[in-house]
Amino acid sequence: MCSREYPLYAIAGVSAVLLRENKLLLVKRGSQPGEGFWALPGGAVEAGEGIIEAASRELYEETGLKGRPVGVSFVANIVVKKEARVWFHYVLLGVLFDPESISGELKPGGDALDAKWLELEEIVTRNDVAKSTRFLARLVLENKLRWVPIHEQQS
Repeated sequence: MCSREYPLYAIAGVSAVLLRENKLLLVKRGSQPGEGFWALPGGAVEAGEGIIEAASRELYEETGLKGRPVGVSFVANIVVKKEARVWFHYVLLGVLFDPESISGELKPGGDALDAKWLELEEIVTRNDVAKSTRFLARLVLENKLRWVPIHEQQS
């Protein structure tokens, strides 16, 4: 098993991307990496789990919401170093959800301390928002966010 801290290789992860009325759904992270920062709901893909399944699970665990994933909207390589060593390394797939399919009651869960919808314009200016999340908000504001369908295969 690969440790999340000081891993031997990158860990696959997902982020749930929910956009509604010029707002993006974010959670305040309660653990490292990014403890105390606002970021997209998400986490590591568990062994045997599909991308859609992982994104849906993480969304529900951290926000209490459910939705229908439509595709991958971004790929991010997140490397956090501590004392010149790789402390965390994630390759994240941002999974875009259909805003019309969102259901449930918004409430933080899992390792999320809080969950709320934030205006895109506010996200890009805040220092307590993860860099990758600010980057995504800028893409949306510049009308550059695209997505591709997810193809999953298990044998």
